[in-house]
Amino acid sequence: MVSAFLNTVKIPELRRRIFFTLAVIVIVRLGAAITTPGVNQAVLQEWFRTASSQTGGGLAALFNLFSGGALENCAVFSLGIMPYISASIMMQLLTAVIPRLGRLAREDGGRQKIMQLTRYATVVLCIFQGYLLAVSFQHPESYHTMLPGITDTIRNLGIPLVEDLGWTFRIVTVISLTTGTLLLMWLGDQITERGIGNGISLIITIGIVARLPAALAQAWKTFVPSAQTGSSQVNPMVLVLLVLLLIIVIAAVIAITQGV
Repeated sequence: MVSAFLNTVKIPELRRRIFFTLAVIVIVRLGAAITTPGVNQAVLQEWFRTASSQTGGGLAALFNLFSGGALENCAVFSLGIMPYISASIMMQLLTAVIPRLGRLAREDGGRQKIMQLTRYATVVLCIFQGYLLAVSFQHPESYHTMLPGITDTIRNLGIPLVEDLGWTFRIVTVISLTTGTLLLMWLGDQITERGIGNGISLIITIGIVARLPAALAQAWKTFVPSAQTGSSQVNPMVLVLLVLLLIIVIAAVIAITQGV
């Protein structure tokens, strides 16, 4: 296996693609650590730490997973690549429902126009989601569904999540998050053209893998009995059932894919 890898590295074109992909991965991870201006990063990190140990973090924890931990830092990549994925799904549905778009997709050069419309829709979704995120950070007490229990964290730390409650913070946040998603989209295209594999899928995978150690550690604390109490937070049988369910789902997906 090692010799096969060394032989592939000796191929100049493949080596160049590997190094380019690795360089983009580094950029993606760096972007997940650059905090959006005006946000107290310590408050979010403390809230995520507390929420993950108690309730799992809810909806915000799910977004944080797909963004590779960027939401935990309120980084410029907090929205991740999901607005682009959502816009792509919307355009695929619209091409199937609206005859004019369906004909456009089948025409010569129509694919490029559909892709352009998808990018425009991505910008709109980024602006909408970025604005909601900015407002929820300014008034966390009014968005307890998105950030459950964060008001307690703010009270315990004695510092606000956001000090600027005006439009300046909202505009800066929307611009930062929108630019971050567009940059991720561009980096994904660059990986597809000049790197290895599908760039968008790779960026999503990078984000999930980056959170894997923390997820495994949390699963260990949840299902394995602690030395202090001698008991676990959840019945170990639940873990067994989850593993069985995972195996069944994987088997069903393989069976459907193979047409069994």
